[in-house]
Amino acid sequence: SADLKLLEEATVSVCRSLVEKNPRTGNLGSLIKVFLSRTKELKISAECQNHIFIWQAHNALFIICCLLKVFISQMSEEELQLHFTYEEKA
Repeated sequence: SADLKLLEEATVSVCRSLVEKNPRTGNLGSLIKVFLSRTKELKISAECQNHIFIWQAHNALFIICCLLKVFISQMSEEELQLHFTYEEKA
């Protein structure tokens, strides 16, 4: 759709920067870990009508989906694996 094309054009520089730096920083993996750890709280938030937490979770998932689309479309399987095997240096 036109909106998706506009989103991709607006975020291309951010995505390129993340693709370049993520093997050193592990930011994508960290975002995914934080999202997964917070999903346990989603049911409680829905029951309490905590809309802010639900919006934050929705936005995090949306960002993850957008980034993964870029990563998958522009990388080989081996390159993609490097982005999920980050190990913190001592």
